[in-house]
Amino acid sequence: MVKNSSNRNFISTDKPLLRQQKGKTHKILMDNYTKDTMHWLDTRYRFTSNEGIYFAHSPIYGFRKGHSESNITGRYIITYQIMKSLSHLQFNSLLDVGGSEGYKAALIRSIFNVKVQSCDLSNEACNRAKEIFNIDGAPADIHRLPYGDNEFDVVLCSETLEHVPNYMEATRELIRVCKKAVIITVPHEQKIDIKKNLMHAHIHSFDIRSFDFCFPIVSKIISRKMHSSSLRIPLAFVEAEKMQKTRWPQIVKNIFNSLVPVFKVIFGKRATCFLIKLDDLFPNSKASCSGIIFLILKNQECYSKKEQRKISVSQVIDFKVPYYYINFAIDDNS
Repeated sequence: MVKNSSNRNFISTDKPLLRQQKGKTHKILMDNYTKDTMHWLDTRYRFTSNEGIYFAHSPIYGFRKGHSESNITGRYIITYQIMKSLSHLQFNSLLDVGGSEGYKAALIRSIFNVKVQSCDLSNEACNRAKEIFNIDGAPADIHRLPYGDNEFDVVLCSETLEHVPNYMEATRELIRVCKKAVIITVPHEQKIDIKKNLMHAHIHSFDIRSFDFCFPIVSKIISRKMHSSSLRIPLAFVEAEKMQKTRWPQIVKNIFNSLVPVFKVIFGKRATCFLIKLDDLFPNSKASCSGIIFLILKNQECYSKKEQRKISVSQVIDFKVPYYYINFAIDDNS
């Protein structure tokens, strides 16, 4: 069971909004939708289990260790593709925009030994990144990043642009603060699946051509499909989580849910690694996919067609931290 813990380390006023993060105050101008989303995210990044363990967005505690959001195989696929894209680049610094609790930035630091920072609309997410992974960051609106031009060699923005009001303006900001390249991952959905009236829902639909507007301020865009629909069923076996909402008939759902303990025994870490590698073999097949990764090159000299470093799936899956317990200070005025 997940619960919400209370923490009062931000100051909310009318526009402009003041945010405190580790003793520093940041002024953020934002629209009402973004402000509401920020407060929603601040609440989400305080979630803990009944035992006080932080409930993570990413699988930070390791393969099937729980206390994180579902769809871990999908998250591993995205993270693996990000690491593979980075392996083609020469870079010394990286900013993760929409970096959540710092999982991807920490993994990148571990694999590539580069300087990393994380920023997120949520002040609480930035706090978790510092507490769990010792990654510096600041709360920021992606439409107005508090960084200089060309400040970071690479900027990463994973599973974020589908949530923001103006993804084109946000993308231009990503390009502005990067010196060499931007890596973006987004879901690939039909417009009919977009839910604009839900908090922090997907409010944009993307395809392979969605970032062509970046020309001519960038020199090249490399896109790649991921999470092939051809692997949907075997990935569900590997995920080994009970179905909640599904289009399958109730009897199929009941049979599947009854077999989940068996799936966990049969389909372990090796099967997961195999399927993630198999998904990597269908980059631009005719089969539908649920995600796309874009490597947007501002400076092609940093890019090599050959991987500069070999990335294995196990490097992604084996990356983990101990369970993190949140101990919020009690507000004397509460």
